[in-house]
Amino acid sequence: MGELKTNYGENVECKCAKVNMSNVEIGADECEVNDDRPNKDLLKHLQSLVECPVCLGSIRTVPVSCCPSGHVVCTDCRSQLVSCPVCRTVYPSLQLVSHLAAGIIDKIPHPCKFKAYGCSQSLLLSSLPAHETCCSYRLVSCPNILCNLKISLAGLYRHMIVNGCASQHDLKVTSSLPSVSTVLMTGRVKNVDELLYKIPLVFSYEGNMFLIIKKQSADMIQFSASILGSPEQGRQFMVSIAVFSERMPCHVVEYKGFANSVDGPVWCALTVHKDHMGELLDQVEENEFQQKFKYHYKVKISRNE
Repeated sequence: MGELKTNYGENVECKCAKVNMSNVEIGADECEVNDDRPNKDLLKHLQSLVECPVCLGSIRTVPVSCCPSGHVVCTDCRSQLVSCPVCRTVYPSLQLVSHLAAGIIDKIPHPCKFKAYGCSQSLLLSSLPAHETCCSYRLVSCPNILCNLKISLAGLYRHMIVNGCASQHDLKVTSSLPSVSTVLMTGRVKNVDELLYKIPLVFSYEGNMFLIIKKQSADMIQFSASILGSPEQGRQFMVSIAVFSERMPCHVVEYKGFANSVDGPVWCALTVHKDHMGELLDQVEENEFQQKFKYHYKVKISRNE
């Protein structure tokens, strides 16, 4: 700690600098200056100027509707209002727009539209669409054919397990190829149609969650593997699915390809005609549920080198 002498003859104690006269160096390790705080406060204020007071979403498009007092509102909400939600002034017949808000929109980062689900990203409008397409908190449809809910991707796994929308299974490492892991699924069905209603298989591999989904498209039954992530993440893994008859080993169909994204297009899938699917089922003794066919399919997964 040093002492400074002013022109007025006063001694001023200095806590912000250590003065070493021999080396003529000044250190400021006791001072803490937060230059970011004013910028953050300004950004927060600017973002509030383009926030819709009705839906609380960030206004991203122009023109920006406003009332005579300048209170803005997004286009979707404006179409449902007759008066300003802030000051209650009735909107005039001539639509008013805010040039101030329009000038701000392209200049500041906007929060991701999945903020309410946990995303903390804020980006300029030019970068926002690409982020929201692969946001870890984006809304996706539950893959269970009997569930119509849309769930945040971050909470999809928990939703499926808690609500019985998927069946979790553990992978087994193949001894001859340590880099490949497998899982075998078997079950009983009344007929081919019931196979489609069997809940998806979910498993974990290298910290990522994967699904095996069955769908029908026209007369085709589709088996596909999807990652609970983005298409880019899916292309890092190679998955094969083999559907086969245990009694007739020659009756087998198999495919190998990348893992699809859970909410993206299905680029890689095993497709079997509905009429031929019966040849891959083994007839067994009918149980109390009138299920007399047994199905088998094996999944192999490895990292794509």
